[in-house]
Amino acid sequence: MGRKTATTVRYRAGRANRVLRLALWEAWDSKCYWCTKPLQFSVSQIDHIIPKNVTDADLTRLKAAYGLPDNFDVQDPQNLAPICPPCNGVEGKGDSTRQAGVTMSHLAAAEKRRPAVVAHVQAFGRSGKVATHLLEAATADLSQPDIRREFLDTAPAVVQVLAMTEQGIGDYRSFREADVCVDDEDGLWQRIDVALDDRGRLTISLLENLCASDLEDVLQDPITQLIGEMHSRVTAGFEAMETGDPITAGPPTSDFITINIDSLDFRRYAGQVEFTFEGAFEAGFAASVVRSSSDGGGTDDLQGDAMVSGTYSFVADWDLADEAARVQPGDCTVEDWDQDLSVA
Repeated sequence: MGRKTATTVRYRAGRANRVLRLALWEAWDSKCYWCTKPLQFSVSQIDHIIPKNVTDADLTRLKAAYGLPDNFDVQDPQNLAPICPPCNGVEGKGDSTRQAGVTMSHLAAAEKRRPAVVAHVQAFGRSGKVATHLLEAATADLSQPDIRREFLDTAPAVVQVLAMTEQGIGDYRSFREADVCVDDEDGLWQRIDVALDDRGRLTISLLENLCASDLEDVLQDPITQLIGEMHSRVTAGFEAMETGDPITAGPPTSDFITINIDSLDFRRYAGQVEFTFEGAFEAGFAASVVRSSSDGGGTDDLQGDAMVSGTYSFVADWDLADEAARVQPGDCTVEDWDQDLSVA
């Protein structure tokens, strides 16, 4: 995060910041960065990951704690993200700067998306007023009867132009939630956010209508396995840390876990239909850690904190020859894994 931040793309207090809000919303995949739920652009808001009203003294402290550059700008896209009104309210995310691991994860995500946000804002409107008019339509208050009627009368023509301009450009994303029980004994459930394009919607329709299988049932075993793999890797990560003394880690407990499905597809082969699921995850864990002195001088009881993220995939098969067959999910594979561990 040591890059200079000299740029005209900044949050402007007292202004609508609509173009910046659109760029952030698209860069963060149309989701609230805090709860990760799908977010309509018309109600999206801009949040400062490190609060914009932070004092100079606190900002200096946070820069040191998070390894931020001296010229870190709280109004720059590296500190901005889209948020839903409930999360941005009094009972929403609260003082997130007290959760160091979560804040660092969000800052890293914002930094990664910053180039796209800046490029979007700087390119907006260069070719004329079309972008401005479309942004007006996207932020229209459709609760007003006259505005809603005009929107419904005009929007189909725009969609038709998109569809005729280039094949597939008229595709759109919709979202669905799936709640999966990942621990019957303790009654633990995990929310899965599913993003669907045209192919994804067709896949879901085939899965539920032709195969007579519930999405939640298909997800249960692979998602339970994925969460178990997270726990195992975090424990192994703590115990592999080079501290000079051996470490034993207790079972980690999750501060939060977010799991998304970003791609669904299917194909037919050898009398079967194979469904493919691909997605991403992010989670925070804490664990009791015991560090033993190598010279036999005793032990230290410490706490380990972990922030992890990555991608995963799994396939599920359905036998076309067996009318009573259920969709059978396979093992979940972690494709990419990134972790940030600390012990104190």
